[in-house]
Amino acid sequence: MESDEYKKCPECGSENIIVDPKTSEYVCIDCGAVLGSKLELGPEWRVFSQSEADKRVRTGAPLTPLIHDRGVSTIISWRDTDAHGKKLEPKTKLSAHRLRIWQQRLRVSSAEDRNLSRALQLIEQLSSSLNLPKHVCELAATIYRKAVRMNLVKGRDVESMAAASVYIATRMKGMPIRLIEISKKTRPRLKRGEIGKAYRFLVYRLNLTIGSPQIKSYIKRFASSLNIPPETVKKAEEIL
Repeated sequence: MESDEYKKCPECGSENIIVDPKTSEYVCIDCGAVLGSKLELGPEWRVFSQSEADKRVRTGAPLTPLIHDRGVSTIISWRDTDAHGKKLEPKTKLSAHRLRIWQQRLRVSSAEDRNLSRALQLIEQLSSSLNLPKHVCELAATIYRKAVRMNLVKGRDVESMAAASVYIATRMKGMPIRLIEISKKTRPRLKRGEIGKAYRFLVYRLNLTIGSPQIKSYIKRFASSLNIPPETVKKAEEIL
C-alpha cells in the first residue's frame, strides 16, 4: 500500500513509501526510515466558536524514534505531589511508588523492548558526546529500529550495534567522523574492530549504500580545529 501523504523519503530521497499494516506507520522501503504515523489528527469534539476551539485544541509532545515507544505513553511523575502541587499522603505515596515500578516493567516487558530501550540510550549518549545534530541521532535510532524489526540484533552485543548505527548515520549524512573517534567516545570503551564488524554487518544486511565523506567537509573540520582563516579555507576548496 503506497502513501498519499508522504511522497518522498527525507533521509534517502526514495519514493518507495508504504504504510506498515501492523503499526500504521509510513516507512521507507529502501532505508527503513519511519516517516510518521497514519493517524486521524482532527479533534474528537465539536465546537461552536473559535474561542472554544482554541481552549479545547489537543496538544502533545511529538513522536520521536529516540524513545522505545516513540513517546506515546504517559509517565507517572516521581514528584509525589497531586495535581495541585500538594504532597501525597504516606499511603497514597506508597501506592504511587508501586505503580511507577509496575509501569516501568510493563513499558519494557519483553527482551526486545529492553534491548531497544538500552540501545536508544546508548545512541543518544554517544551522539551527545560527538556533538552530532539531532537529525543524525534520530537517523541512528531509525537504523537500529530497522535492525530490530529484521531480527538482526538477537545474540549480538548491543553496545557495538548501537555504536555502529551512529557511525552509519554519520556516513549517510556525509559527516567526517572516523571510526576511531566513535570508539574513543563509547562507554565502556569498545575496540574499533568490534564497531567495524557490527557496521559491516548492518550495512550488508540492511542493504545500505554508504558513500565516502566529502573532502571539503574534512577541510572545514580541520580549519575549525586549527583556527585557519576563512580565506585560506576558501583557497583550499578552490584547489580541490
